[in-house]
Amino acid sequence: MSNPADHLDIGALQDLKEIMENEFETLVNTFISDSQNKVDELDAVLQQQDCDALRKVAHSLKGSSSNVCAFRLSELARQLEMMGKEETLEGADQVLSALRVEFRAVSDILSTNL
Repeated sequence: MSNPADHLDIGALQDLKEIMENEFETLVNTFISDSQNKVDELDAVLQQQDCDALRKVAHSLKGSSSNVCAFRLSELARQLEMMGKEETLEGADQVLSALRVEFRAVSDILSTNL
């Protein structure tokens, strides 16, 4: 398994865990579930070549990833958001592939650190 610090800001995540206490587990579980839906939705909107929907879903994922200190995942979502905004989907499949791998890594790390 890769180093968790490659995927998450561990210090910030620990601070969040201390602040949220019992609510942290709910936050993580909600993030994983909602984000899985967003990743699937990104796949669908890319198939449909819907730039506006790509921008909106990616923007939402960018924000929620940032909330759980998943900086690399947030950056990949930002790239997809910009592609949607600029209406250029060239390379979007590769970014989505990388995002999918990153989401799995982040989910695994968060799940094991509750």
